[in-house]
Amino acid sequence: MSYLQALFLTILGVVLMSFESLLIKLTSIPAQNFTFYFGLSIFFSANLMLLIKEKKQFLALYQSHFQSIVLAAFFMGVSNFFFVLAIKHTSVASAVFILSTAPLISALVGFFLFNVKTPRRLFVATFFVFVGLFLILYNDLDAGTMKGNFYAFLCVLSFTSFFSVLERYKTMDRLACIGSGGLVASFLAFLSLPLIAIPDTNSLSIIFFMGAILTPISRLLIGIGSKVLPSTDMTLLMIIETLLAPIWVWLFLGEAMSPSTLLGGGIIVVTLVIYAQRANEASKR
Repeated sequence: MSYLQALFLTILGVVLMSFESLLIKLTSIPAQNFTFYFGLSIFFSANLMLLIKEKKQFLALYQSHFQSIVLAAFFMGVSNFFFVLAIKHTSVASAVFILSTAPLISALVGFFLFNVKTPRRLFVATFFVFVGLFLILYNDLDAGTMKGNFYAFLCVLSFTSFFSVLERYKTMDRLACIGSGGLVASFLAFLSLPLIAIPDTNSLSIIFFMGAILTPISRLLIGIGSKVLPSTDMTLLMIIETLLAPIWVWLFLGEAMSPSTLLGGGIIVVTLVIYAQRANEASKR
């Protein structure tokens, strides 16, 4: 696959992913109920696609990468679980701006836990990102909204762990991880609710569309692109979702960003763009 093809597929995947926050907001059921049915939809649709693709090698694929798939599925399931909770409990803008810090947090985890050699630009970027986060969190001081921001941070930690597993096991099938991750998210939702209610028709149709079509396709396109594109390019492209998600919610639901959230998010986005550009320049030297 050429660079341009990978670039196109990744951009398409990120644009599709940017609609997920809006769709979650359009449902009228609790986050755990949403995640339960959403996870099951992902599990069945991803494994159906994998079965069609692999046919007789379907079970062998799981057996050959069982441990790595379980590890990746755990982190992806946890990230999906907390992502839905975050969107349900805080503004989309606050959630996606916090989620956009994942590349920097991943690099910091590598530095503190694994002694990965880290350039000075990471710490400079981290300072400005935390300034942006302070502005966002300062605007969201009420308990309910802060709970959503906390869920977003937990989502970031599990999401960066998921990508670390993908980075280590490059031959592992992405569809198997996506499908198994859906099952983990559904199981977590089941454990956290005493009773799983049947959603209304509107919510159920949105969940099915997201879980069976939108999310698996968007993640698959991004996963295919990540095999060709360097990590610095992926960091820049993921910012598209950060910019588009609040716009969709504003256009369709009228959820506007506060001035401090807009300023804080702007600082984070500009910092990530400059950081990725500098990292790209350094990699070419």
